[in-house]
Amino acid sequence: MRKADKKRIFLGHLRDLLIVIIIGNLIASLFGASIDYIFSFQASAYSLLIGGFLWKGNHAVGCFINKYVDMHEDPARALRWNLFAMFSYSVIIIFLVNFFWHVILYKIDVRYLFQGFGRLIMIVELGITIVIASILYSIDFFRSWREAAVNEEKLKRESIVLQYKALRNQVNPHFLFNSLNTLSSLVYKDQDLATKFIKQLSEVYRYVLEQKDNEVVAVKTEIEFVEKYLYLQKIRHGDNLKTNIDLNGCSDKLIIPLSLQILVENAVKHNIVSKEDPLEIKIFNDEDYIIVLNNLQKKTTIGHSGGIGLNNIKSRYEHFTNKSFIIQETSSQFIVKVPLIKSGEA
Repeated sequence: MRKADKKRIFLGHLRDLLIVIIIGNLIASLFGASIDYIFSFQASAYSLLIGGFLWKGNHAVGCFINKYVDMHEDPARALRWNLFAMFSYSVIIIFLVNFFWHVILYKIDVRYLFQGFGRLIMIVELGITIVIASILYSIDFFRSWREAAVNEEKLKRESIVLQYKALRNQVNPHFLFNSLNTLSSLVYKDQDLATKFIKQLSEVYRYVLEQKDNEVVAVKTEIEFVEKYLYLQKIRHGDNLKTNIDLNGCSDKLIIPLSLQILVENAVKHNIVSKEDPLEIKIFNDEDYIIVLNNLQKKTTIGHSGGIGLNNIKSRYEHFTNKSFIIQETSSQFIVKVPLIKSGEA
């Protein structure tokens, strides 16, 4: 940590403790404390002790709770746990500080804490703590709730954009033209193959329409769709397009629908596919990722797309898992690592 940062943190703590002393003495004045007592060493020390433990302690408790209950993911549950922890901690600290101050330090009978003025002091301290902490936690709750709502709306928009892009990619004039052109040549050469081509083409459309409203889908289902899509591409490109799908032990995992298809479509769209330069696409899994890899031979006629499809997929994965969506490019390969989603994460 830099020296300037340490100084800033230190000054921040001093400011907080000064505020605690001022608030404590103001409260003492409301209870009719004498002028000589207000802002005396005794009053300031007590205010610093009780206020410091309540302020900094509750802050530490809140940080601890938020490690296990994410305020952004579940604001209501986080608020409940924070308020419960704050109340429990504050009751214990108020009693212990007053016990130390009055009973141990000033040798006052312990019954003072449970009756009359001593009990009133602790009740007021607890009440003030609850009011201040509740306001602060409520502000955090509504801020987190608003951020969660904004993120959810952002995810919906990105989902719609991704669905639209996937649907557009399947029904755009180029895809239809290429598919129909391939089909027309098959009708005269191989009617059985043409029939199978039509069936696979209809399955591609059906999958897009069926999965457009789903956030996740089984890996097996997505792979079956990608194989149908690749079948259409292979009919068009022949042996110039080589594919290898090898997945093991991830049948129980989930994936965002159409994500693998978009990666395959990008590989075909942005790379040369010819007899001299065949395109090879590999899809395999490695631990918690599905890897889509292709040899890199970029088309010079394709402009820069801006990576809209990849960025949309990446943003959607961030909603479901903490694992990174990884994009790597070398001089000879383009690699995308798609994180697998466990059923409990979706």
